[in-house]
Amino acid sequence: MKQTGKLWLAALAVTAALFSAHAQGGYSGSNQGYATDKFEGFESVDKDTRLPQKEKSFWYSVSEKTAAAQLAYAGKLAAEGKNKAARKANEALVRQWPTAPEAAQAQLALAQLFEQAEKYERAFDEYQYLMTYFAGHCPYNEVLDRQFRIANLLLHGNKSMFGWILNGTDTIRERFEKIVLNAPRSALAPEVMLIIGSIRVSAGEKQEAISVYDGILNRFPGSPQAISAAYLAAQCRYELAVKHNYNEPRCREAIAFFKAILNRAPNHPQKEQMTAWLNELTTLRLEQNYQQARFYDTTQRKPDAAKAAYRRFLTEFADSKYAPQVRARLAELEKAPAPANTPAK
Repeated sequence: MKQTGKLWLAALAVTAALFSAHAQGGYSGSNQGYATDKFEGFESVDKDTRLPQKEKSFWYSVSEKTAAAQLAYAGKLAAEGKNKAARKANEALVRQWPTAPEAAQAQLALAQLFEQAEKYERAFDEYQYLMTYFAGHCPYNEVLDRQFRIANLLLHGNKSMFGWILNGTDTIRERFEKIVLNAPRSALAPEVMLIIGSIRVSAGEKQEAISVYDGILNRFPGSPQAISAAYLAAQCRYELAVKHNYNEPRCREAIAFFKAILNRAPNHPQKEQMTAWLNELTTLRLEQNYQQARFYDTTQRKPDAAKAAYRRFLTEFADSKYAPQVRARLAELEKAPAPANTPAK
């Protein structure tokens, strides 16, 4: 993407941040804007998910006197197809000699053996342990790729033949979050964040999805995924604004976001759809504001409240179809004499 593309996406993220507090209108999330290292919309950052360090255990006793000999022994078992015994031997090495150079090799072999056995959840966690305690002594990018592959397998294998979700996706989503947190500046991160956002959407957590998509715009404005994130953030904002159409701040924020995208990316691939959403929400706000002013005027018969509502309407919708009659009615109300005070009984 060209530098101009990076600039408009970065500016778009700033625009979203400026309005986010008003948009949520009662939402009790932990969004704190974008000038932070925290990944908004991630649940695993709000709790301690660090794997505890392995300790010596009666159930995992070593068979050799040195770490090097134990590693060779575990490798021999694996070569003979005795994978369960090989896993136990590697586990024992990590627990017995956690600071030995061979410990990182044993931990990597342990994770690989679980992956080969298609015990994917355990394999992911063993790779995570490797990244947590042996980050400087392992093939970092290779491990990230393996974790990404496993997380995708868990995600797509979590459905029945009819497409129904068999189990909750919270733990799967948190595994994707860990991948990003393992390498927050990697080229893989924005792609993984798109997946996290989609999981949030599928779980009906659209406000959290917006936080994730906005995070892509803020952190990776030059990435190919930023174009998709802008549209998906807009879609979530539109759907929430329609669902909570009584929440005017949310609707206003969505409109502001659409305008920012369309102004800064006039050739956005989803320009037509976002323009339609913008027009729909603008019309919704127009009708709501007009009907509110009419309610004060004709139903409640409160001239002062009606005048204030009509003035607000003209400030925002000066060129609307209702503007001429609003101006005429406001002029009538302003010329009308103030009601006489009711004498006390």
